[in-house]
Amino acid sequence: MKVYRSDFYLEGVYIYDTPSRMFWRGNIRAEGGIIKEIKFIPAESGTSGKRRRIIPAPVDVHTHGRSGIDFAGASVEEMQKLREDYASVGTVTLLPTIASAPLEVMIQSVKSVKEAGYLGVHIEGRWLNEKCKGAHSPEMLARPNVKELERFLKAAEGIKVHITMAPELESGEEFVRAAVSAGATVSAGHTNMTVEEAYKALSWGVTGFTHTFNAMAPLHHRAPGVIAAALCSDAYAELICDGVHLHPETVRLVSKIKPRDKVVLVTDSMAATGCPDGVYKLGGLSVTVKDGKATTSEGTIAGSTLNLYQGMLNYMKFAGVPLEDAIDAATINPARMVGIDDSVGSLAVGKIAAAIEMD
Repeated sequence: MKVYRSDFYLEGVYIYDTPSRMFWRGNIRAEGGIIKEIKFIPAESGTSGKRRRIIPAPVDVHTHGRSGIDFAGASVEEMQKLREDYASVGTVTLLPTIASAPLEVMIQSVKSVKEAGYLGVHIEGRWLNEKCKGAHSPEMLARPNVKELERFLKAAEGIKVHITMAPELESGEEFVRAAVSAGATVSAGHTNMTVEEAYKALSWGVTGFTHTFNAMAPLHHRAPGVIAAALCSDAYAELICDGVHLHPETVRLVSKIKPRDKVVLVTDSMAATGCPDGVYKLGGLSVTVKDGKATTSEGTIAGSTLNLYQGMLNYMKFAGVPLEDAIDAATINPARMVGIDDSVGSLAVGKIAAAIEMD
């Protein structure tokens, strides 16, 4: 896998065209970080040799860090360094994800994300159901509060804001409606909603479900809960395809139920990604990583050590879906979910130059 950014010219390669979901032979040119020209050309008869396949770089909208750095509490300089570290494994675009931490730390982290030059930020913290807290410290959780929301939105002014929260909590409806009205996107996560509550949340403006199955009440045939809404609604559903968070057959099940344009691959990766086993930080918690698996002292899974390109390959392997479905699930679908598809997620003239050549 090779990453192309900023200035490049590739000739006679096979370019993935998102609207048609096909590879077409052609040339692609980028200057100053923007795609300037894509020209498709007829395939030559008798063409031999390896086809160089160029696809949009993966867009990870749910990742807490890597290379020993957690976005919650990281400095601007550390966040800028992380941009290069992510790009080295193919993820040119990402939404730094801020986990539950002290309020002022979270707000400052959002400001730092903006200053570091990212397109947006994902706030996955505080407004979560303690019954489904996962790897979030219960001491750091709080009820949804519109005044608090306004502080976060002000800190992020000028970049996109994506929020994970539990809509069933007190003031949840008011919070969701206020966030959506302000231009943020909202996903339901770390939630104990019933299926009826989940459909109400969708009517308020929730458009996605965070790491589907994880940190949610399990699916039961008489009490299907939030998972049934995630699978049966037209909302986006995140999947972590690391082989730890979800059994491969669960991934296959989702792929057979959800429309292919509503599956969103994420990593939920944490600071230990790309590092040796050891003890790392995730928001306000210490996390132990052994053999690449991250857990809290209670044994709860605490994020992954996955990169999204590998997650895309895993999705094909686990679910048996075609490459085109996997590309979209790692690129245009997440970009659309958080509202940055006008800039990234596909290869098109005028979009940010972010492409990878597949192995």
